[in-house]
Amino acid sequence: MSFPEFASELTADWFSNLLSTADTQVRVRSVKMKPIGAGSGMMSVVYRVSLDYDLGRGPKTLIVKLPTEIKQNREIAVQFDNFRREVEFYLQAANQTPMHTARVYLAETEGPDKFILVLEDLGEWDLGDQIVGCSLEKTKAAIDSLATLHGSFWNKVDDGSMDWLPNNYPSVMSDGLFGGTEASWDNFVQVFSDVLTDELRDAKLKYLRGLPGVQDWMNREPRTLVHGDFRLDNLFFKKSGPRIEVACCDFQAPVRGKGIQDVAYFLSGSVDTELRRMHEEELVYRWLDSLRSMGVSSYSFDQAFLDYRKGILMVWTYAVIVGGGMSAENERGDTWVSAMVERSVASMTDLECLSLLD
Repeated sequence: MSFPEFASELTADWFSNLLSTADTQVRVRSVKMKPIGAGSGMMSVVYRVSLDYDLGRGPKTLIVKLPTEIKQNREIAVQFDNFRREVEFYLQAANQTPMHTARVYLAETEGPDKFILVLEDLGEWDLGDQIVGCSLEKTKAAIDSLATLHGSFWNKVDDGSMDWLPNNYPSVMSDGLFGGTEASWDNFVQVFSDVLTDELRDAKLKYLRGLPGVQDWMNREPRTLVHGDFRLDNLFFKKSGPRIEVACCDFQAPVRGKGIQDVAYFLSGSVDTELRRMHEEELVYRWLDSLRSMGVSSYSFDQAFLDYRKGILMVWTYAVIVGGGMSAENERGDTWVSAMVERSVASMTDLECLSLLD
């Protein structure tokens, strides 16, 4: 089966070959592709594929993910090795955690700048919206989902089986975040001058001097698999009786390090500021309680909350790079980035994160 570089190469014959097995022959009659998620991501393009069949049975719809066609974003994805890391997650880690992820039909790379994912369509679930934010109930469900990921790999990422994952520091990831922050800061300040506090606006040199130390801190034990981009646009929700189920996608930025980084990124960038302020400590406690239910111990709240503050300090790099150095696909993309930056500014300020650099 040929490796497709463009969506136009995903023909009925191609899907027939993909979905056929040694025991079951499938023949797809027609393929209809519709771009989805425009303005939600930066590194990829996503299509919902509708399939009709002449022979056999198969899924009515699938999701196909390919590299972005925006040159500067694709270059950044190659720099950070995002495409290979996502494919490796689905091939090597997805079946080792109860975190709900889409079923994989195909996950392949060809070189550093080409990949394809063919996944189960979760279209019947409700997709999160980083612009709107989410309720406390959905926030709690997302935190519980994160704990299932982190608990599955808690202090198990250094036995040699997960060397496909970079460390938080030192690594291509930490180097890229440092370089991207340095290159993007001035434009970021110009774009978001009306949102930034004077302290944050003038913190470039102080932040860059301290960033390697913060990255090193977030690389230390306890270590687990960190999603790296756990935000609302990458989450699906479904009501199941009294519970809210969560499914997670977009594993292009996983690393090995402190799992609280994901909690910090989610609460500081996806959750409305007032909700975060009211429930922040409660949600960190909830994450810890969920970990304890999976057998994790010896990680106190005081240590976790310090790591949480340092996590917010570290993922400030994301706000700077996305806000100052990347190109959004459309107005919706600009809007979610603005929402993330405004929430991140409030988090950095409320928790006095810059003081951790002193």
